Amino acid sequence: MQRLGSAILACTLIIGATGSASAGEPRDEAAVRALGDTFAKAFVQKNAELRASLFAQDATFVTPQGDFLQGRVAMVKDFGPEAQQAVNGTTQAVFSNYRIRFIKPDLAVADALLTVRNVNGPNGTIIPVIPINFFFVAVRHADQWLIEDGRAHFAAAPPSGMDSRN
Repeated sequence: MQRLGSAILACTLIIGATGSASAGEPRDEAAVRALGDTFAKAFVQKNAELRASLFAQDATFVTPQGDFLQGRVAMVKDFGPEAQQAVNGTTQAVFSNYRIRFIKPDLAVADALLTVRNVNGPNGTIIPVIPINFFFVAVRHADQWLIEDGRAHFAAAPPSGMDSRN
């Protein structure tokens, strides 16, 4: 009877440990969030190399316009001077509404809202707000989390006068 009790206790501990590992450590969740936050910060800073460095060497990314990029070299080129023309002195970019799920301790999926404010439009006018749904798969490479695949799509803007606080 004592062996049976010990076996049940051992199984419970193993299941509990597995469940907590799949939930992700708080520092891992913070590292996955930091990928998005650094991406937004590098966008405003017009730093294409920093944005691309957040991705694995052969990662893929689909831009909000639908361009498919593979690898850091393609990303640096796409994130470069032409894309940077949209950024001005009042541009802001912030991630919010993160939903992160750890599939394995070294594999997470993240879904968030990237809100870009005050960017230069193609005709020279200022676009006040652009909401972008941003989904990415993050993988731990050694001791560093990187984006393996990312997908960004323009989101519907909230009706005039409404935001997430209403």
